[in-house]
Amino acid sequence: MKRLSVKQAILYIGGILVCQISWMGCFPLVPAYFTAICLEDAMRGLFSLAMLAGIVLFVPLTAAVKYLMALLVIWITIKLFEWIEGRCTAFCGAVAATIATAMSSFAGALLDMRDGAGFLVSAFEALFVFSAVMMGTRLVDLFLQLSLIPKKTEEGHFYREQRLESYADSFSGLSKVFYRMGAARKEFSAEQMGRIQNELTGSLCVNCNQCAVCWQKEESTMSAYLAYMLQSLQRTGEPDQEIVVQMQEHCPYTDAVIHEAVRIFEKARLNLAWYNRLLENREMIAQQLDAMAYIMEDCANEVTDITDENHRLVAEVKYRAKERGLIVQKLNLYENKAGRWQLTCQAHAKNRDCVSMKELTRAVSVGLGQAMRPHRDERAMIGRQNSMVLFEEDTCFHETHAVARRVKDGCDVSGDNYSFLTMDNGQMVMMLSDGMGSGDMANKESGLVLELLEKFLEAGFSKETALKLMNSAMVIRGEDDLYSTVDICSVDLYTGGCEIYKVGAAATFLKRRNYVERVESSSLPVGVSHRLEIRNTKKQLADGDFLVMVSDGVLEYLQGAEWDSEWGEGPGPEPEDIMCGILKQLSYSRPVQLADAIMDEVLSRTGGLAADDMTILVAGIWRK
Repeated sequence: MKRLSVKQAILYIGGILVCQISWMGCFPLVPAYFTAICLEDAMRGLFSLAMLAGIVLFVPLTAAVKYLMALLVIWITIKLFEWIEGRCTAFCGAVAATIATAMSSFAGALLDMRDGAGFLVSAFEALFVFSAVMMGTRLVDLFLQLSLIPKKTEEGHFYREQRLESYADSFSGLSKVFYRMGAARKEFSAEQMGRIQNELTGSLCVNCNQCAVCWQKEESTMSAYLAYMLQSLQRTGEPDQEIVVQMQEHCPYTDAVIHEAVRIFEKARLNLAWYNRLLENREMIAQQLDAMAYIMEDCANEVTDITDENHRLVAEVKYRAKERGLIVQKLNLYENKAGRWQLTCQAHAKNRDCVSMKELTRAVSVGLGQAMRPHRDERAMIGRQNSMVLFEEDTCFHETHAVARRVKDGCDVSGDNYSFLTMDNGQMVMMLSDGMGSGDMANKESGLVLELLEKFLEAGFSKETALKLMNSAMVIRGEDDLYSTVDICSVDLYTGGCEIYKVGAAATFLKRRNYVERVESSSLPVGVSHRLEIRNTKKQLADGDFLVMVSDGVLEYLQGAEWDSEWGEGPGPEPEDIMCGILKQLSYSRPVQLADAIMDEVLSRTGGLAADDMTILVAGIWRK
């Protein structure tokens, strides 16, 4: 506030000094300077008094009357514009100053031709006033803005980044420790087999009278038979009958030995299963630690403050906003890790109850020289109260999407669930999950899968990390025979790039202008194994392309349909080939029309019957 007061004082002193500058008996800087300062609305009362003092002290009486009348007209005109329109632009102020000065000069010239500057001089004066106002408003605004740009200290921000990166390294190192703890084993090691044999002989043979005969040598016949029997138990779970017969010739307690061996082996197998389960849990914990390390690194390098390097652009935004009746303060310009700009500011309406957000968006876009847009959660109007506003660099593409679905005949609820998610980083994520079976249980399972994915993606995790965390949660949940497929299409609306992730899902189709592509996968659904196999395919979309995502029920219908004569004899083409043929024939410009047409075509091949849940998601992308 003190800095602003000093700047205002300098402007007031300047108003007194410009009254001394004359040209051929004219003082054109008086109306020009007065208009430029009044447009800034910086304490007009005190400034008017300063200008009045300067005119009285330095301007001749005849000229003083002329310019006082001109200043009064300018002040009234600016106030009228602000009262009616809520703002007075620099152009309107310049026109008002020009007309007021010209009228005063022409009137003086008509009354006293001998002392007047003449009509030609008056015309040049009016032209000079217009140009001086247009340039002066910019100079005054820049003069005030330079004092308001705070010098930021990055030490605290740098320290926080260092701490986050240190935490990320710690979590990453801890996850590597868990990964090194061992891998799951399907068979017993030689050492474990030796312990099983020692436990068996220690519980039975030690009390047998023939113990010394059977085990007096390290490589005795009984030792070989027992080793063969344990190996057969490991392979099949039952002792080999041929080995049993041979053992009976040497040991009278063969049945007891076999019974005890089966018991010990089952116990060892159960211990191995629990050990493997522990290792799986360790691996899932390691994945979660990796995810935490990723999100911390992402937060540490999220945005860079570039306000100081672009202070002229920031000042231009303030000026453009002021021209539209908005006061903008505390502007901060950031660049994210993708190189795209973000702007935060406080804004309020100057002379009206509210101003459309579109006006501020235009001011920000013109000021920065970049197409900007407000955050999707921002309000539509800006009132008299200060409010924080976030702007993001606008995308190059826009999309629309639609869905067509059909519930399995005889069911009330579909086992398929879908989601369309708009991310803050300019990505549109389209997700489809098909729960095993149909009905309420399948619906709950697929719904839980999508709910977890949405939360992880909104938290800032990558798609791969979100899928791994979601799969870990489903594995730990431990529900038998409740698995779901996952199909994700992520479209970057800045570049048009598309990433397709498939986990046990049906094929996805890309309908382009002249041909159709498909993306397939043969991986297992989520929740089956702690090690998730993720298939990632990258594609580049163009203006007018469509993404078509379907559940298994849609393609199963096509597989069971009667083939047209064009396919010839034989078992017929694959269902994915038929879907490609359908998409080639259909020509619609709206996703909702395309989705409905695909569903109608599928149902026409099945007589209108739905033997499984069917869901079709369609998204179209167009360049802005």
